[in-house]
Amino acid sequence: MELRQGTDWVVGDLSVAEDEAVLAAAEGGDRVLRLLAARPKRVAVIDRNSAQLHLLDLKLAAVKALAHGDYLELMGNRPSRRRRALFQRVRWLMPREADEFWLGRLGIIDRGVAHQGEFERQLSSFRQFVRIVHGSKKVERFQALSTEAERREMYAREWQTYLWRRFGGMVWKRWFSVGPDRLERLLFEGRLLAPPPQLSPAEFETAKELANRVLVVNEPPQNYLRSMPSDSVEAFLLGRMELRGLEGDLCRIARPGARMSYVTEEPAAAPPVGFVAQGAPLEAGFFPGHLMAAVLPA
Repeated sequence: MELRQGTDWVVGDLSVAEDEAVLAAAEGGDRVLRLLAARPKRVAVIDRNSAQLHLLDLKLAAVKALAHGDYLELMGNRPSRRRRALFQRVRWLMPREADEFWLGRLGIIDRGVAHQGEFERQLSSFRQFVRIVHGSKKVERFQALSTEAERREMYAREWQTYLWRRFGGMVWKRWFSVGPDRLERLLFEGRLLAPPPQLSPAEFETAKELANRVLVVNEPPQNYLRSMPSDSVEAFLLGRMELRGLEGDLCRIARPGARMSYVTEEPAAAPPVGFVAQGAPLEAGFFPGHLMAAVLPA
């Protein structure tokens, strides 16, 4: 099973206004929950990977049924020996397909789903390696630094050993699909060794209040888009979802002036049909490609 939670780590994404109709890719689910802080009218969630939809179903059920601390415990953001018991408290709120999916993967529930995405496991493995190479105390000192300038200074003074300079490029390639320059920037920004992002208490309470505004679409995206009325969506947050074959319907359902964000490995390519690129491409964090913004002209 491939859980692609990583786009929740992409920052600088599209903002959403109050009472807007939103179409979003599921991916890790946390970004969808954070969207509710803007109080959109509705958020329809699609994905080509059904595991992502089941993950969002689990998170929505947990938001509705649990307190914030219990939610973080179930997700794996806090230590726990009772995740399966917490799961039993939320599963009655999930659709049958999602319930059956997670009943068949209770080991993932026990380990905490926040750490079981393809990217999260990869990043955890890299962090363990860094602690072996540099030692836990040095890594903890680095993580405690509060500014990029301080991190750059310590990196140059203590991390750039002969072995790191000699084999650092190979190390980056072993774990990541982006170049060492981008990874070093993420390190200096404090993101490369940071724990997985988690919902804040304020984000959690808003998500609990407005969770019923989220519609998880358990059918192929192309089928759902064809059933949607024209001019009905004002914001598209499509993450790393493959858009090929969806372009025509995305244009049809977009209201004039609708905004779109998506990640692509071809930043020079034209946006989906009907949309016009807005601004310069942004780096997509840990992931190959760039975060793109586009708008449907009014």
